[in-house]
Amino acid sequence: MLYEPTLKFLRKGLGLKNLVDFIESRNELLGLTKLNIQTVIDIGANKGRRARNYRRRFPEATIYCVEPIPELCNQLNFWAQSQAGKVRVLNLALSSSPSQSTFYVNRDNPIWSTLLKPEGAVAETHDEIQVEVDTLDNLAERIELKNDVLIKLDAEGFDLEVIRGGKQTLERSAAIIVESTFFPTPYGEDCPTFEEILATLAELGYVYRGNVRCGWNRGTCFGADSLFVRKEAALRMAA
Repeated sequence: MLYEPTLKFLRKGLGLKNLVDFIESRNELLGLTKLNIQTVIDIGANKGRRARNYRRRFPEATIYCVEPIPELCNQLNFWAQSQAGKVRVLNLALSSSPSQSTFYVNRDNPIWSTLLKPEGAVAETHDEIQVEVDTLDNLAERIELKNDVLIKLDAEGFDLEVIRGGKQTLERSAAIIVESTFFPTPYGEDCPTFEEILATLAELGYVYRGNVRCGWNRGTCFGADSLFVRKEAALRMAA
């Protein structure tokens, strides 16, 4: 971290205010580092890139990596073995109700794998596997939720279903980072929009606090990792 006099010089002396503000927002995850995050539930952990970031930002937190693809769980477990029990891997998908379901694995990039059946030509790039599906609320009963809970949700079009199956846990949590889209996706019209996610989380007492990360295409923001915070936690972040 840079000292305040250095930051002041970079902002005003060199005219780099926008750059400095951007770097600070990334380092502090839009203020999340001010909370007492001791539990992180990483839904759609994939290869663990975000989980590694959370491990650095919240060293006292236990991180639960939820991932339905067995091969990726093996990679996550290899990393988890070196994390002094602070990282745990759960091989399952989450939705609004428990089941055994078909999961569509993208052969080009597993980050785009989903429970939502791909349509048209996109379907040809996916393989099908059978996975265990549970709800976030059921999962929360099997793990220990300590202090402020952060949820990261990236379910590739199934995010609202995960939220519907985790309302009790969300009411207990402090913040959630959700991958949201602003335009139609290859997975069809059933994918929730940012506006739908915003409205659903507002009913659970959350307020929108900005985008941790944005995806851009020729100057247009087509998606983002959007941060929503419970109102009580938002007041602590602003203090």
